Amino acid sequence: MLGSEQNLPRLSLPPTVVAAHLRSCAEELAGSLRTDGETATLGELAEVVTQLVAGQHALAHALAGLARRVDVRNGALAAAPSVDVQVVTEVLQAAACAVGCSAEALAEAEPSFECVSESAGPDTRL
Repeated sequence: MLGSEQNLPRLSLPPTVVAAHLRSCAEELAGSLRTDGETATLGELAEVVTQLVAGQHALAHALAGLARRVDVRNGALAAAPSVDVQVVTEVLQAAACAVGCSAEALAEAEPSFECVSESAGPDTRL
């Protein structure tokens, strides 16, 4: 390895590109889990749950970041009706809270999911 990842420059993609990629990945995951065939093992699905928890936490932070940017105190939004800016901010804050709560609920189920996986066998295909 050439060095620590911490020393590498961080490339930033535009938020629209990242959001489109997130949507595409979420749609692909949803599609792969909707199919009737055996698509994954219990062990793989346990890992999916772990990744979804982390992803939902990240999404909650993203929504909270959006809410901070779209705030009535942001002078760049002075031309917009303050009531509309306030509504958007509150909706984004509520969405961040809801996604965070969803992540926490899913995280609480992780031990049970692991137990099911171990009991039935992590190589059990679903």
